[in-house]
Amino acid sequence: MRLPAIGLGLYRAAVLAGLTGAIPVLGAVVAFFGGEFAFTWTAQLDAPLAVRVLARIGEVLMAAIWAGVVWWAATRRGGRPLSQAARGLAREWLGLELAVRYQPPPPVTRMATGFWWNGYEYYKSEREARWQARMEHGVRDPQHRRDVRWVEVSAVTVLPAAALPLLALAGGIYLALQPGLVAGGVALMVAGLAIAPFGWRVFGPVAARYLGPAARTRIEELESIQADMTQTQAAELERIERGLHDGPQARILSLGMSMGAAEQLLATDPEAARAILADARAASAAALDELRALARGINPPVLTERGLVDAVRAVALDAPVPVSVRSDLPARPERPVESAVYFAVAELLANAAKHARATAVSIDLGYERRTLTATVTDDGQGGAAAAPGSGLSGIERRLAAFGGRLEIDSPAGGPTRITVAVPCGLS
Repeated sequence: MRLPAIGLGLYRAAVLAGLTGAIPVLGAVVAFFGGEFAFTWTAQLDAPLAVRVLARIGEVLMAAIWAGVVWWAATRRGGRPLSQAARGLAREWLGLELAVRYQPPPPVTRMATGFWWNGYEYYKSEREARWQARMEHGVRDPQHRRDVRWVEVSAVTVLPAAALPLLALAGGIYLALQPGLVAGGVALMVAGLAIAPFGWRVFGPVAARYLGPAARTRIEELESIQADMTQTQAAELERIERGLHDGPQARILSLGMSMGAAEQLLATDPEAARAILADARAASAAALDELRALARGINPPVLTERGLVDAVRAVALDAPVPVSVRSDLPARPERPVESAVYFAVAELLANAAKHARATAVSIDLGYERRTLTATVTDDGQGGAAAAPGSGLSGIERRLAAFGGRLEIDSPAGGPTRITVAVPCGLS
């Protein structure tokens, strides 16, 4: 065993023992002094032995309760800094990047009634509202609860494993200094040094399991999806409203005025009326084109009347690159899912033509194990990723409303293969 490995193991074991043992040692000290106080108090009682025994048991139980209270309070106040320190060690020693996000505490505001609202309850004073907000926030924050779990789990996993070589070494030194116990002490020291490089390594799997970000609850996911969909719908309505106001509405108003002028000129100057009607017909055609452009994002008639497969084939015919469509769908999926998959495929097809510089695209529609899949494959330059704010990220958010997912396989240089998968039934 190399000495640097032994020294490094002892150092890391000592650091971990101190980090994970701070709160348990505090609880043990409180229990010890509580027990000593109980022993001193019951020993001075001038009462029968049975009474003193019962008093002793009661005092020990009270000491244990106080130790539990100290443990509970310390884990909730010290869980976050201890976990942050442990994440720093995991990053430095193991290369584990365990980025987490804590929820910000709610603001404390004074209401018109004179009471203070801290996001949870009303209080008479600002100080009390802020103090209760900190306490309540620490209990409600999922990441803080996960930090408390780390403190509890590490106390029964990392702490014993890290402390074992240190205790063996300390015990061996103590025995070696006792007459007649030198051999046992040396053996114990050798055993402690032998396990020193390995005792701290339990920290790796426990840290990866309990120091990472807290999983979002389904309610939080649904709230996030609802917020995204609300913003998307508001933006789409604003786009349609602005487009109608600036385009077709103005053209139709102008068309009505032109028709009125043509009606007045029809008897006196038929040629001028004919010219005005020709311009009005061109304006009506332009208004129709603008209405069709605005209708993008609204279900096309072919999707409503003939279903997903024919709608995808129709959008493929209008694509600027050759597109082949293959389908194994035995029936139509549910209408909301059908619409979501159609627009996802349309956006993926547009990305392949616009950004990937593809020369050929294939679309495969399938249904297996109650899951509808649509795979878009192109021979473009690759490198597609669902970066925040990108179109692919938007597709992911919209599919999440149906429990769907987006699988991206796009190495640099291509080809790109993106699969939309949504669980659903068929009609």
